[in-house]
Amino acid sequence: MKPNIHEQLSTDPPERDELDPEAVRNTIRARGEEIKRRELQRTVNRLESNGDLTTEQLEIIRQMATAIVDGILAAPEEALEDSRTCDSETYQKAIELFDPDR
Repeated sequence: MKPNIHEQLSTDPPERDELDPEAVRNTIRARGEEIKRRELQRTVNRLESNGDLTTEQLEIIRQMATAIVDGILAAPEEALEDSRTCDSETYQKAIELFDPDR
């Protein structure tokens, strides 16, 4: 069983081959989704305090939140896509930027 990303990063910086690129990308995506859910809920709560939102309005807000997260994560995900060109420092920087538990 492969160690999770937190276990991989809890010791000395790993060699490039030791850090699972897919785990790094998954960590980045999970953090983006976590932020999206939190901010979406906060936004909907604030808007609903001024009156009910329609199903269509809620869907538009969800689509906007998804588009924002996808746009923000596109560059780092693309940079990490080709594990042959990324070194451990690149992965470490990505984790530092997107992993709040680090």
